[in-house]
Amino acid sequence: MHPVLSKYGQPSRQSRVAIGIVLVKFIKTSIRAAWPILLGLLIGRKNSDNFTQYLLIAVLVFAAFNLIGSIMTFFRFYFSLDESSILIDKGILKRTKINIPFERIQTVNLQQNLLHQMFGVASIEIDTAGANKSELTIDALKKEEAEAIRQFILEEKKQIQSQQDPLSRGLESENESEIEEKTLLQLSFNDLLKIGFSQNHLKSMVLLFAFAFSIINEISSTLGDDLVEEQLSGFEAYFLNSGWAMALGALILVFIISFIYSMISTILVNFELKMSIQGKGFKLFKGLINREEISINTSKVQILSWSDNPVRRLFRMHTIILAQAGSTEANQQHTKIKIPGAYLKQIKQIAWLIFPKPFVRKEQKHRVSKVLMYRIILVAGFIPSLIAAGVGYYFLDAKALFFLLWLPFLIFGTVLYYKKRSYEINDELLKNNKGVFGNHREMVQLYKVQAVKISQSWYQRRKKLANIHLYTAAGAIKIPFITLEKAEALENFVLYKVESNDVNWM
Repeated sequence: MHPVLSKYGQPSRQSRVAIGIVLVKFIKTSIRAAWPILLGLLIGRKNSDNFTQYLLIAVLVFAAFNLIGSIMTFFRFYFSLDESSILIDKGILKRTKINIPFERIQTVNLQQNLLHQMFGVASIEIDTAGANKSELTIDALKKEEAEAIRQFILEEKKQIQSQQDPLSRGLESENESEIEEKTLLQLSFNDLLKIGFSQNHLKSMVLLFAFAFSIINEISSTLGDDLVEEQLSGFEAYFLNSGWAMALGALILVFIISFIYSMISTILVNFELKMSIQGKGFKLFKGLINREEISINTSKVQILSWSDNPVRRLFRMHTIILAQAGSTEANQQHTKIKIPGAYLKQIKQIAWLIFPKPFVRKEQKHRVSKVLMYRIILVAGFIPSLIAAGVGYYFLDAKALFFLLWLPFLIFGTVLYYKKRSYEINDELLKNNKGVFGNHREMVQLYKVQAVKISQSWYQRRKKLANIHLYTAAGAIKIPFITLEKAEALENFVLYKVESNDVNWM
C-alpha cells in the first residue's frame, strides 16, 4: 500500500498547528469587519453614550461566538484519501461530506504564511474546474506530508487519465523522458527592484485614495457626518489657503508612498521567485511572508500571454500570464498564474514547453481594418471633446477649450494602438497582438479552442467587417474589425483544426 494511503486512508485531522491558523484567520476576519466601528468608537469616545457601550458589548459577544465556532470547526474537520478521490467531512451543526475525484482536480498548491513557516507546516489548496475558489483547503499539515499528498494526488490523477486514454500514455512518457528537470527562470533581488520600479504606480495611488475614502465613509456612518466634518474642517481650510503648492506637494507625497508600496509589495509577494520544469509540469515557488508552491500542468495551459510597459521595456523585461482551464469566469481568473518579470529568452523556453516548438515563430502579421482607428477617434475623441468644450464653455468660458486637448492625445494613442493591433497564425498557433504605450501578446493552440463566434454591429455590416471571438477553457481572444471574408475563413480553419485533432488536453 502507498505510504500516503496507509496514513490518510482513514479520516484524519489536521496538524494541531491548524488551531493557531484558524485563530489567526478569525482575528484577521474580525479586524477586517469591525475596525471601522472600533476606530469610530475610539475617535468619538468623547460623545460616548449607552448606545455605543451596548454596541461594543455586542461586537465582543459576536466575536466570542465566532471564536468558539472557529475552534469547533477545526475539531469537526476530517479528510481521507483513497486511490481515486479525496473525501472531506466537515461542519458543526450541519455536516457536509464532499468527495472530489482526482480527475476533476485542476491544481494542488501549497501555501505557507509566516506562522506556517515558523512551525514547518503548509496548507493545501485544491482547485477543480467547476469551483469559483479553492474547493478544499487543509489549513495545516507538516510540510513533507503536504508535499507527499500533493505528489500522490497528481500521480494517481495521471494514472487514471492514462488508463482512460492509453494512446496518449506512451507519447507522454516519451516526451517526459526527453525533458530534464531544470530551472527556467529565477528572479534575483535586482530583478525584483526593476519590476517594482516599473509597476503601475497609478494603480497603487488609486488604491490608497480608495482606502482613505473608505475610512472616512465608514467613520461617517458610525459617528455621523457632522462630527467627521468638524474634525476635517481645519485640514480643509489649511489646504485651501495653501493653494497649488500644497496640492502639488500632497500629490508628490502620495506618489512617493505609492512607489514605496509597489516596491515593498513586489518584493514580499515575489521574493525568491523560481520557476522550473519537471516532466510535463511547471513548478512555481515565490513569496516571503506568504510562501506559495504552485504546480502547473503544461497541457492545461490554454493561453500564454506576455506584456510590457514603457518603463519595463527599458529593462527588457515582460510580465507573463499562464491561463489554465477553468469552467467559470471567476475560476478562469483564479487559475491565471502571473510571473511579473521575465526576459524574452525565458518566454521562448516556456512557450516551447507548452506549444510545439517548430511553430513558435514569427508569422506574417494580419492587420485589422483602419475603420477601427477612425471609429475610435470619432466616438471616443472627437464627439466627447466637442460636447465637453461646448457645455463647459457655458460655465467656464474660454477655459473650456482645454477639453479639446483630449482629441490630439487620443489620436496619438489610437494610432499607436492601430499599428500594434494584428494577429499571426500558422497550422498550430494563433498569436494576438495589441497595446498602446506597451505591448501585449497572447498565444493559443488552435485545437484547444472550444467555440468560435463572429459578431457584427449594424455599422460593421454596412462595411462588411466583423469581430471574431475564440473561446477557450481559460477565457476568450477577440480580433476586432477584420473583413467578413477573413473572419469566416479564420472560423472555418480553426474549427477544422479542432475537429481533426483528437488529443485530450483535459
